[in-house]
Formats: sequence, C-alpha cells, structure tokens
Amino acid sequence: MSASAPSSRHPLRWIVLAIVAVLVVLAIALAVYVHGLLQPQRFTALLENDLAAAGLRLDMQEPAEPTLFPRPAVQLHAFSLTSIGSNRPVLQAAGATIVVPWRALLHGEVAIERIDVDAPRIDLGEVESLIARLPHRTSAARAPRLPTIATGIRMSRGTLTRKGTPLLFDLSLRTGALAPGKTFRLDASARSPGGRQFVASVQTVPSVPHDGVIGFDPLQVRFTTGPAVELVLDGHASWRGGTALAAELGGTLRHPAAAPPAAAAATVAPGGSTGATASGARGRPATVDKVALTVRPAQGSTPLTATLELAGDDARVDMRIRPSEFGPWWNRLLTAGPGQPPPPLPFTGTAQLRELDLDSLKATGIRIEATPDPAPASAASNAPAASATSASSSAR
Repeated sequence: MSASAPSSRHPLRWIVLAIVAVLVVLAIALAVYVHGLLQPQRFTALLENDLAAAGLRLDMQEPAEPTLFPRPAVQLHAFSLTSIGSNRPVLQAAGATIVVPWRALLHGEVAIERIDVDAPRIDLGEVESLIARLPHRTSAARAPRLPTIATGIRMSRGTLTRKGTPLLFDLSLRTGALAPGKTFRLDASARSPGGRQFVASVQTVPSVPHDGVIGFDPLQVRFTTGPAVELVLDGHASWRGGTALAAELGGTLRHPAAAPPAAAAATVAPGGSTGATASGARGRPATVDKVALTVRPAQGSTPLTATLELAGDDARVDMRIRPSEFGPWWNRLLTAGPGQPPPPLPFTGTAQLRELDLDSLKATGIRIEATPDPAPASAASNAPAASATSASSSAR
C-alpha cells in the first residue's frame, strides 16, 4: 500500500501543474490583451481634446506609457499645460496617471475615470490670464462655453507660484466632473511659507447655458485656516464668459476675538523672542462676523469689481476691490523709483480692524481709508487720495 501511494499521487500532481499552467497562460493572454487596448495615444488624444476645450495645450517631454497595476492606466512623465497663445506654462508636473475604468477598457471604449497629477507647479498669473482669455458672449444666441472636466482630477505635493515666486506649498486638489446640471465639488488644501494650513471647498451646480449665461446656483464656499478661523458663504453666481462674472454671496466669518490691549502686549522672553503666540489666539473666545460679497462683471473700462462688507465686534469693512489690478499694482509698487508717486490703489473704501494676523505680519488698531482720485491723474499725483493709519502694529 505505501509503495503505491507515490504513484497514485503522481497524476494529481500533473493535474495541479496543468491547471496552474493554464491559469498562467490565461493571465499572460489577458495582460497582453489589456496592454493592447491601452494604447496611450488614444487616451492622450482624448485628454488633449478636453484640454483644448478649456484653452490649454498639452506638451509632453516623453511618450506616455501604459501600465496595468494596480489599475489600468496611462503614465505621463514631465509634461506641461500651456494656455493657447501663451509661452509660459500654466502648470508643470513631474508626472501624471490617467486611470482607465475596467468596464470601458474591456468594451474597447476610450474613457478616463480619473487623472492623478504628481508635484504640479501652478502659475497663478497664467491662471488669471487664462480666465481672462476665455471667450465672452458675442450675442444672445451664442452662450459662453463651460470648460469641461469630464473626469475627476487629483493633485498632490503641488506649489502655487506667481512669476516664479512660491506662494503656497503642499498644494492638494480634488475635483469631480464639471458638467451642466450636475453637482460639482472642488476641495483644496495648502500650506503658506510661514507654515499656516489652509483648507477650502467649493460646491455648485452649473446650469445649461441659456440666454448667453451660465448660472451657478446654489454656490457654497467654505474656507478654514487652523481650528479657529472659518469662512462660510452661500449664494449664487452667473457667468457670461471671460471676466463677465456676477455673484451674490453672504455668510459668516468665525475667528478668535481680538485680545484686550493689556493681553495683546507681547512679553519679551529670554533671547529677545515675544510671548505673543498663536496658542494665545486659540485660547480666546470665538466671535462671528457677518460677511456679504458682491461681484460685478467688467464693463467697458471698468474691470471686474468685488464689494466686500464685513460687520463684527472687532472689524468693520466696506471695500470695493478690483482683483485683476492687484498683480500690476504690486509690481509697479516694487519697481517704483525714488520720488516716483505710488500707483493707484486697486481698492477703495474703509476698513477698521482691531487685530490682523497675516502669517509673517501681525498688527493691531488698523484703520484704512481709500478714496478714488476725483480728477484725472497728473504727473504730480496719479494715485487715489488714500490714507492708511495703524494705531499700533508689530511685524515679524
């Protein structure tokens, strides 16, 4: 009996080996089949078409490569996105993964489930220029085209810059599809050069274009920094193309109450450091300000203007801001020669703040009054009559 046992197990061993060999052959055949379906040029062409609809050009330094694990995908290496008609990239990245859904792949369809972008470097100035170059409505019958995001987009380890100067680090971003009549959500987080964390989200439902307008109703915006500051706005917006944007938003700003003058005084510790820290702000009771934001579209020579109204125990703000003028104003301010008058301010209105904390700048007792120039600018004075006084401030 014992002598015949090995011979009886011999056929079973061959059967197991045959089954394993068949499974290996099937796996290789499936891999070859799926690899053949993953023709990178088909998916990069689809991506290029979607980007062209948003006014962007895809430039790759190396050919895309297919990959099967952990999911079917196409790998991009060292690529950039440039606004059509511009030479400076809007986005540069070390790589990206175009994730392909299994069902679409096995049916021979060309579809993209998600795009993961690694270490992007985004130029804010080029983003602003891209938005400004989006086509305006030319007639009631020709509506602006909503830039299409046909799939989810994820970015990680990104950097936000302006003309090469880093503004934010560790930028991460996630979106769903952007299409008329469907809920769209964008979530983002980043870190300032001083280490402050920011988290923001936007949720809306874009409408089908009608009468030359795309509506965004409802529109919800949430912004937080640390555990103590939270801005929540709700409302609606409409877009006619380019900078023809209008919006009505209202909500609240929750933040630590300003410290009393005695508590705000910084104590000098050994070594010259001050005792005023963020932990002190976190220990204060929270206060809630009412916020109203109105955006009016550009008309003629008047650029897009945002009116910000804020009312609270520690702050009163009533400002009219021209966002598109901030960049040129700052550049002219930095390059102004000795004796040259400062450029016109990109905002008008009043603001009173008991306390301001902008990462590397801390100030208390702030009052700003900026009024428009009542007469045409002259060589002696081409800036608005404006005054900004700080009752007490400290910077670091």
